[in-house]
Amino acid sequence: MAPGKVSKPSRSDAKPKVTKQPPKKVKKSVKVLSKDVNYSLCIPTTLLSHCKNLEQVTYTVYQVAKAATMFNVGEIVVLDLGTTSGTTKEKKLSDSMLIASLLQYFVTPPYLVNTVFKQKYLSYFREACKLPRLPSLPFMRYLQADEGRYREGLAIRMSKPGTQGKKTKEFKQTKYVNVGKSEALELKAQLVPANVRVTVDVVERKVVSPKEAYGDFVGAQSSYGYQVRIAKNFGDVFMESAFADGYSQALWVNCDDYYYNEEKQRKLLPFVDRIVRPETASQNVSNVLLVFGKWRDVQKSFTASKDQFEGVEGAHQFFDGQVGLPGGLEGCIPIQDACMVSLAVAKNLVK
Repeated sequence: MAPGKVSKPSRSDAKPKVTKQPPKKVKKSVKVLSKDVNYSLCIPTTLLSHCKNLEQVTYTVYQVAKAATMFNVGEIVVLDLGTTSGTTKEKKLSDSMLIASLLQYFVTPPYLVNTVFKQKYLSYFREACKLPRLPSLPFMRYLQADEGRYREGLAIRMSKPGTQGKKTKEFKQTKYVNVGKSEALELKAQLVPANVRVTVDVVERKVVSPKEAYGDFVGAQSSYGYQVRIAKNFGDVFMESAFADGYSQALWVNCDDYYYNEEKQRKLLPFVDRIVRPETASQNVSNVLLVFGKWRDVQKSFTASKDQFEGVEGAHQFFDGQVGLPGGLEGCIPIQDACMVSLAVAKNLVK
């Protein structure tokens, strides 16, 4: 070898490259106290962050409604993150109100839309009316089987007859129900509060419970398909639950976050690999809440309502874990798609 020259190491001397293996996911089992498990969804207003017009907004919300009715979700909570998207030329609704109104529209029979909603909301449904009705709605599911015996209706006011020239007095209760026919249905021997949506047996001419008419295909508080409410902050999600006993478990679904740091949250929120039902149930039903969206949005909303929860350090203390979604990187799936996928995954986790 010539002086001053350094020999290059041979290939045999080079260290072999070691492929870095991704860290294993921390997993846990979640135990419920009942045989039956119901689900609620918490959807942030960032659902509309990628929408450019009313058509895109409507179809995005439609995907959430379709997943909810398909898996018999009892409640949808719209978490208001203070966003307002410029989607229509009309006077703007807040994103939370727009999402909630569209969700409610999709579980309202067409013949009741003009009665249930105020005039100012109807312009926001011009794209929604072009979409197919959700076939898994309870009042659509049994339409052929019962030959239209059970119909959704809205109780309408009746006036007390008065002398000529004097104003008539409106009753707070009524026996007339608008069921989408040419004439209002008169109940046989019942009075119901006016302007209330009811389920009617048109053969017996009486108001019945949705559970009697549709079986188990009813939402929280015997609502029609699912119940919708708006939560102004993270605290309202849990403090104003539609269920008397609140939520038995809460699981986070990571979605719509393309810059998510998985390692940072892995230890705080382990992935749930099983939802275990007991051999002997100690309660009738377990209500599991699925919260969607970016973790930083969840934490930010918690911080805004932190005063409601003394001694709580972070939003992670409200969750029993997170639901892992199949395929691709964690978080790289839109919220509306995550609803359908996570509900299917959660159903398969129940043992």
